[in-house]
Amino acid sequence: MKPLFVLRLFLDLISVGLLLSAMAYYAFDNATHEIMGTAMFLLLIAHNIFNRRWYGTIGKGRPTARRMITKTINLSLLLTIVLLVATSLMISQTVFNFLPLTGTLTIRQCHILAAYVALLIVGLHLGLHWTMLTGLVRSRYGSGTETRRWIYIHRSVAMAVAAVGVYALYVQDVGSKLLMQQTFEFSDLQKSVPMFIILHLAIVGLFACLAHYGLILRGNRKAGP
Repeated sequence: MKPLFVLRLFLDLISVGLLLSAMAYYAFDNATHEIMGTAMFLLLIAHNIFNRRWYGTIGKGRPTARRMITKTINLSLLLTIVLLVATSLMISQTVFNFLPLTGTLTIRQCHILAAYVALLIVGLHLGLHWTMLTGLVRSRYGSGTETRRWIYIHRSVAMAVAAVGVYALYVQDVGSKLLMQQTFEFSDLQKSVPMFIILHLAIVGLFACLAHYGLILRGNRKAGP
């Protein structure tokens, strides 16, 4: 793999880690939460700079189902991040508190909504590129004689992660957050940062599986790993 590509993957992993850490709001003070969020936004700007050529392809090419799905997910993620940034500026108490903006309870709920929608779309976005990522892993550590074994292992792990993701949606009460019925209030289980991150990673994995295998079924082609 090229060093620049490895760097991009590393920065993307950090941005996802910052998103998950920032969502564990009461595990940190507000200043730390805002600093993590600001760092994440800066990394997302870098991500878009690295992938700036994609924007030039939006109106080009034959409008196949996969391309339309990819464009919809990517643009939805972009709009969600814009909403997340806008609400962050409005409710900031530390980093951007110099701005003449006022944050209300509704704005805070919109901020939480944007954070969770972004989390779900990040999973879908990851699922769109899963074949490429697993291909890199196979080329680095696998071999042609282990292809069938790799498929079985991959599918077993995917099923396990998806099952935990479904459980996590319920335990974390994600539905109420998407309906703007909760603020940053967590149970004792949710306040355990390792458990919080594991469950939210499982949610990302669940939606990555939905996107990856959904595209395989939609394309009516032989399922890969």
